[in-house]
Amino acid sequence: MSEYFLIRQCRNLLFSFFRHLRVSDQTFLIILAVVIGVVVGGGCFVFERLLHYASVFFVTIVPTWFGSSSVWIVPLIPALGGLLLAPFIYFFPKEATADGVPSTMEAVALKNGFVRWTNGILRMVMSALTLGSGGSAGSEGPIIQIGSALASGVGQFFRVSGERQRVVVACGAAAGLAFIFNAPIAGVLFALEVILGEFNVHSFSPIVISSVVATAFARAFLPHGAMLHVPPYELFSPAEILLYAIMGILAGLTSVAFTQFMHLSEGVFHRHVKLPTALKPAIGGLFVGIIGFYLPEVFGYSYAPITQAIKGNFLPGFLFILVAAKIIATGFTLGSGGSGGILCPALFLGAMLGSACGSIFHQWLPQIVPATGGYGIVGMGAMLGAVVQAPMTAIIMVFELTNAYTVILPMMTACILATLVQKSILRGSIYTLSLTHKGIDIQAGREMGILSNLHVKDIMEAGCVQVPSTTPYQEVMQRCLNHPGNYIYIVDEKEDLEGVISFSDLKEFIFEDGLNGLILAKDLINPDIIYVTPEESLASSLNKFSFIDMEQLPVVERNNGSRKVKGIITRNQLMKAYRQEMLKRVLIRN
Repeated sequence: MSEYFLIRQCRNLLFSFFRHLRVSDQTFLIILAVVIGVVVGGGCFVFERLLHYASVFFVTIVPTWFGSSSVWIVPLIPALGGLLLAPFIYFFPKEATADGVPSTMEAVALKNGFVRWTNGILRMVMSALTLGSGGSAGSEGPIIQIGSALASGVGQFFRVSGERQRVVVACGAAAGLAFIFNAPIAGVLFALEVILGEFNVHSFSPIVISSVVATAFARAFLPHGAMLHVPPYELFSPAEILLYAIMGILAGLTSVAFTQFMHLSEGVFHRHVKLPTALKPAIGGLFVGIIGFYLPEVFGYSYAPITQAIKGNFLPGFLFILVAAKIIATGFTLGSGGSGGILCPALFLGAMLGSACGSIFHQWLPQIVPATGGYGIVGMGAMLGAVVQAPMTAIIMVFELTNAYTVILPMMTACILATLVQKSILRGSIYTLSLTHKGIDIQAGREMGILSNLHVKDIMEAGCVQVPSTTPYQEVMQRCLNHPGNYIYIVDEKEDLEGVISFSDLKEFIFEDGLNGLILAKDLINPDIIYVTPEESLASSLNKFSFIDMEQLPVVERNNGSRKVKGIITRNQLMKAYRQEMLKRVLIRN
């Protein structure tokens, strides 16, 4: 209680200081962005140190326990790293098993950017254990989640509004990615293109500031410059653009295989491995260790194999083997419950595939392709852009990683083609497909995401007016006048729905006499009726309401060709359900 009181007092003092200086909203947001950049930069630096110490522990210290000649211990080290995750998964099952970037996207879309800042601490430790022990994943996914969690904590401290909190979380994601890759522009584009999914001036400025501050922090404490050091590249012939296009198509197909295997592996471990969830990362780590025993290049998150591939140190056949091995190892690591990201594996796959294609093109067309290194660089961008469905981010990120400006033109060609190929087959990124499997549609917006979890049967009303199609006009008119609603549903002799009559349909006949024996209900109906089913989601129902100007829809149960009316659903009921669900989420959050 005293800690909460102290936090509140500090916040009130800061707010008083801002009011005294007459700080505008935009200035406050800029100050907040600077604070986020510093906080996230510090958190990422701590994570970098944890990764270093974890690597030293697993690579240097653990093998000495068994003697220097005990090579059999190598496959067991990733399993040991997975086993050390068990306490965290057991005591924090929901937080420990949350995906890095997808969980951040879900928080921005459905929770107004609310993320518990303690999740960042948990992700630091778990990712350090997974990656330090040789797990096949990247550090950028955890860093994005760490940055988002820390930024969300800053936003909660300052009690920013829901819309601003979404921007705050995006600032944290941009700062984290900018720090780990030393790429401020890519961090900004990733936050806008992937996390927020929109570009606007209001969110652009604070995201840029956070990204720049975090990058400055990284360059001050981690002065490593570009993460990849590649030979100079030059486009020797315009005909190479066609070859880059072919490689881009292959990268798109490989990204589909990567994405599909990731989801397949996750499903197998989740449904078919009959072990406690806390022990599954150890099983995945054992498989990774066995693969890495023969192909150590797949271990961890090192960029050394990527550099070697770009420099032409591997044969094409071996490069294709590494592509397959990396896909399998990453699937086992993350599918079993290990903690890591997919950006680094995507760059690895792109470098191996691109370098293999470059070597083959060089053998076939040495006059057109005198050097092969550029294909590995472009392959990274093509694969990354396809996997995350963010071509702009991929193009700029690889440029910032390599400092090779001359690859921009071929990279744009290959990256766009790879993205189109992947999107035409899977219609989503590895992140959005992961959320789709959980019933969350990010692209449909927060309202649709919330309404997708609710069903028509939860809010439908049982009572509605149904009359046979042979009912005389006068009786139809009386039923319509006596019923508070505006719609009457017409059914046939089997009580199947035939159509609907609205009060507006009867207006033109109100002052007509002598129609009772001439007109029946079936003569007045609108047969092109739109209806919903009890099991249908409210998101789908809202879409149907948008198609027509009606305040209610019939709820119809279909069975062997029959259409029985079970009730109605109104637009007001649907929006009331949405507001109640939003209120529940706010109460749970607080």
